[in-house]
Amino acid sequence: MSKEIVSKIEVGMSEKDIEDTASEVFLAYNVRQHWHRPIIGVGEGSTKLSSVHALASSFLTEHKRILQEDDLVLIDIAPVYMTTYAGDYTTTHVFGNNPELEALVAYARDISRKIAEYASNEMIVTDVFRYAQELIRTISNYTRLYPPLISLRHRLSRIHPLENLPEPGLSYLILKKFPFIDSSNLTPMDELWVVEPYLMHKERAAKFEELVFVSRKSVILDRDY
Repeated sequence: MSKEIVSKIEVGMSEKDIEDTASEVFLAYNVRQHWHRPIIGVGEGSTKLSSVHALASSFLTEHKRILQEDDLVLIDIAPVYMTTYAGDYTTTHVFGNNPELEALVAYARDISRKIAEYASNEMIVTDVFRYAQELIRTISNYTRLYPPLISLRHRLSRIHPLENLPEPGLSYLILKKFPFIDSSNLTPMDELWVVEPYLMHKERAAKFEELVFVSRKSVILDRDY
């Protein structure tokens, strides 16, 4: 689904244009509910997840951010399938030729995969957080952003059939105990998680999400970007 959205994006489109394009794709796949609202970030808009204020204010200016040649787009979607199963998927694409941004995007993709592959149910959650912190600190100069209600990554839930909220993911992340990977979470590292380190470089940001089931080994459920 995300690949179809990306294939329809063209230089000169605004953030709002891309959101409308994504809505058309969702409609074609009969997606009526989202775990969280679809988020599109064009250029500097890719940093909008860095704070609640940045995200809220971005909705007022989404028609002003226009995709330029050699810039990037961040797409964060979470369609709900068959009313009970939520997806959660983020991808970042450079449109044109920009080696600096392409390096950021490639690193964000690779680091997400490494963290996902590292996890096992023999760890507690904070072990994975510390590994990720050290990994990013030692091999890159990119800035790690800490989005509210995301952190480094979070658990993913099955939606109850009677839960008809427009964004059930928000209520889950707010009400669920220990849903995040952070330095204070001492619960076992097991079951279904979404990994999404969020990296910034010169007013642009990139992230990729890995959907991973953690048991004795990590099983990455979607390896196709």
